[in-house]
Amino acid sequence: MSLITILIGLFMERFLGSLEEFRRFDWFYRFADWLRRRLPSGSSGWDASAALLALLLPALATGWLFDALRDFWGFAAFLFALAMLLYSIGPRDLEAETEAFLDAYERGDHESACHHAEDLLRAGVPDSSEALGRRIAEEVLVEAHERLLGVIFWFVLLGPMGAILYRLAVLLRGRERKGGSGFWAAADAIHYLLAWLPIRLTALGYAVAGSFVDAVQRWRVQAGRHLDLNRGVLTATGLGALGLDETIETPSQEVRAALDLVRRAVAAWLVVLALLTLAGWGG
Repeated sequence: MSLITILIGLFMERFLGSLEEFRRFDWFYRFADWLRRRLPSGSSGWDASAALLALLLPALATGWLFDALRDFWGFAAFLFALAMLLYSIGPRDLEAETEAFLDAYERGDHESACHHAEDLLRAGVPDSSEALGRRIAEEVLVEAHERLLGVIFWFVLLGPMGAILYRLAVLLRGRERKGGSGFWAAADAIHYLLAWLPIRLTALGYAVAGSFVDAVQRWRVQAGRHLDLNRGVLTATGLGALGLDETIETPSQEVRAALDLVRRAVAAWLVVLALLTLAGWGG
């Protein structure tokens, strides 16, 4: 069922328009804040406990509801799994955001291109066009995992419970980063553990979808230089798969190449999942 659900979910995500209005997580932020206020703070143990509970309780509730629906009516469980997968992807559409930047940049609309770049980078925009192209290409390679492939991995592994668990872990880490608290350190550690394996499978997908030798070489040599090792694996492998070294393409070509690589990697994942399903391993 996982493969069929994922295929239908990706089709709906691609062709039924933006689902961002459907993906509201205010309830989760309120729940995490409520939990933090009621647990002791100031020690790493309590911070880790609060972060774990904030993630596990909604995920376990999702898993319990899915199992209850499956026992009652299989089709209802399928619809619930599809809804939770769609809810967990994103929350924003990476391809639409990237295409909006590319359209503005290639039209020469600098102001609009900078606006879309800020949305993608969630930070200041580099001054030089070469640096901008590289930064956005790297962000596309990272966000393809955070918004989609990481969710798919955990959905295949644990069903809708896994999908919502990973989405909430990404959201909690991103929100708490601003405060730099012990709670954020716990959220960051949990996200790192959840992302460790799927990020390396995503990197392998980039290598298969591009220049395999260059990707593996760059992974081995450059990934460890990043403070965030998981991010370093994705950017080093992705840029290596694209064959990008010191010779930089025009910014729009570089970003478009990264987006095309992501599409091929997603297709490679789906092929592997189909083979596993046919072999009786994919669920």
